[in-house]
Amino acid sequence: MTQITSTNIQLIEKKFAKPIGGSGVTGVDIIVATLRDDDGVEGLGFSYVIGGGGGVIAKLAQTQASRFLEGAQLQAPPVHWALIKKSFNRTGDGPNMLALAALDVALWDLTARRRNEPLVRAMGGDIVPVPLYASGGFSPNAAPGESAELAVNYIEAGYAGVKPRVNANSDDEAVLRAVRDAIGPNARLMADANEKGNIETASRLLAQAAEYGLDFIEEPLPSDDILGYRRLAAKGSGVTIATGEHFQGLDRFVVCLEDGIAGVIQPDLAMAGGLTPCLEVARIAAAKGVIVAPHFLPGLFVHLSGTFDGQLLLEEFPIIEDVFEGWPERGSDGMLCPRDCAGHGLLLKM
Repeated sequence: MTQITSTNIQLIEKKFAKPIGGSGVTGVDIIVATLRDDDGVEGLGFSYVIGGGGGVIAKLAQTQASRFLEGAQLQAPPVHWALIKKSFNRTGDGPNMLALAALDVALWDLTARRRNEPLVRAMGGDIVPVPLYASGGFSPNAAPGESAELAVNYIEAGYAGVKPRVNANSDDEAVLRAVRDAIGPNARLMADANEKGNIETASRLLAQAAEYGLDFIEEPLPSDDILGYRRLAAKGSGVTIATGEHFQGLDRFVVCLEDGIAGVIQPDLAMAGGLTPCLEVARIAAAKGVIVAPHFLPGLFVHLSGTFDGQLLLEEFPIIEDVFEGWPERGSDGMLCPRDCAGHGLLLKM
């Protein structure tokens, strides 16, 4: 039996020249995990803390690795994931899950590298193309013309769609109208409200989204307002609601899907706790006919391609990509394919 002989955890602190995204993020801490087995094969994993403060996560990842992985026999990643997750029963998910995410990705990469096959095949899928839309660079405070110009640039570059940011206020309609007019009636258009709405403003935004033919509105309410989302979904605006990037624990996803709240579910690698739970969420969502659109990191999540019987949609919002090399390249048709190489194919830049 193969044994995990060593683990190494690194913390990389990254600052942005100017705030990005709808929440004005100024930096991100990246937790990198390297696992080595007794044959010298290595698996690379990572997690992150948006906004910084990742030091505690790195320490938790090292503690989890020391307790549960070093010297252990290598098993299927979900087996290791479940064992580590069980230890959270007295401390809760929270930061523990962000730490586990890095180890889980490393375990999947190690497993695939030992088999000398792409991660997508190790996860039960295959190398098939997945549509990729763009959301990077949009600001909720940009003038409508600025958002429209950026959207046109993305569509002309071949992306499958665009997702500008809005504020869930009276200025939203001007943004939606400007972008729709600029990209035409056939291009895919979504919008992200970044949890800024209430029932009244979110209802208005959904009505405007229906008027301008949007695919979905992301997080029109705070992510923890489950009662608000139930009321919003019951109104039946005709426009899909997307949520999930802040969810931790399979139960949060299950409630959302069982209640018919979301037509698009968006697990985040770090918050969900790695690829293992994201795959489980994808399979549950597929059974409900819900689109799976993970929160950024398309070059990693493309390895979910074909692993579940449903629709996968990828988001390009670069935030940690420049720390690694080996990302798959987008095709001219706006599609992304996993690389045909062992593991996920990523390396930490030196």
